[in-house]
Amino acid sequence: GNSYVQAGQEEQALAAYNQLQQEYRMSSLLPSAMMRKGLIYYNSNRNQEALRVFKEVAAKYPNTADAVQAVATAKLIYVDLGQVDQYASWVRSLDFVEVTDQELELASYEAAEKQWVEGNKSAAARAFEKYLEQFPKGIHSTEVHFKLAQIQYAEGQPARALPHFKYAADTGRGETAEQALTRVCEILVSGDNYKEAMPYLERLESTADIPQNRTFAQSNLMKGYFGRKEYQKTLTYAEKVLGSPALDDRIRSDARIMIARSAMELQDIERAREAYGQVLTIGSGEVAAEALYYTAYFKRQDGDFEGSNTAVQRLAKDFAAYKKWGGKGLILMARNFSDLEDAFQATYILESVISNFTAYPDITEEAEAVLSRIRAKEAERNSSVNTNENK
Repeated sequence: GNSYVQAGQEEQALAAYNQLQQEYRMSSLLPSAMMRKGLIYYNSNRNQEALRVFKEVAAKYPNTADAVQAVATAKLIYVDLGQVDQYASWVRSLDFVEVTDQELELASYEAAEKQWVEGNKSAAARAFEKYLEQFPKGIHSTEVHFKLAQIQYAEGQPARALPHFKYAADTGRGETAEQALTRVCEILVSGDNYKEAMPYLERLESTADIPQNRTFAQSNLMKGYFGRKEYQKTLTYAEKVLGSPALDDRIRSDARIMIARSAMELQDIERAREAYGQVLTIGSGEVAAEALYYTAYFKRQDGDFEGSNTAVQRLAKDFAAYKKWGGKGLILMARNFSDLEDAFQATYILESVISNFTAYPDITEEAEAVLSRIRAKEAERNSSVNTNENK
């Protein structure tokens, strides 16, 4: 049998070992022959047949070197199969082998890690979950939580990944902790859960080694404080964001719009005017529409009614998709026409807004209020004209 193994003729070797087992049941060579038979199965990936042989060796020849080797090799198979719990159950039934929880934990981790390294993500996830069930405070628990979270996040399951990223963020160190903390912030922010996100964002800002992560934290702290109506803190963080190196226009535009909105809330009109002007040069989409509306607004404040109307016309033409700002711009235009003594145009525009912007009740309500004031003003003017004519 051994000669056939050396010659690479495994089936002939198995036949020889089987013959030995059948014809010489009391031979002292039998345990060794069975072990070699099991190793042939193991090396050819016939795992279940190998396990059957190794278990037989352990049962028939306890307290021998062959039995100890059989248990050790069986452990490798169980690790490969991700069945460490079954290995634990079996080995604890053997009197001649002592296995500690630490050894079982390591075996469980190795089983999961093997699947991870080989790219078997679903199998790795199951093995990581099993590890955490059996060893929730194990020495590899932080790493396991993190890798399990990565798998779930990549599979589009951020809600399942979140508690695992939190664990890794709270217990990990270095790069792993920063990556986990960043993911926690991303998941919470993407769900618009700024209330829970704020403490994590503050931690990320203070601990991040990667500049992009620090900028991400500051940008979202800026938005979080704006949501809390803490406008001065919003301005502080907006300036921090703008001070970051290699900032792209999207983030720069976000910071400028936060400055503009906060300045408006704080009645700092000049700062708001400057910030909206900067947004208009770099912004796109809805923030650009908002900036253009406020361009029209500030021109009206300056008494430049014609210039204000020109900005509203551009808003209607270039940003038609953003109806909220278009509707607000038309109300602005109607007020401009009213001040230009063109009540007819003003009335026509407001009636159009009331008819076409029913999806925006706040806009139609404002349009109705402005229309009511214009009509009252015209009625008063007409009354005055009629009185003078009668005189």
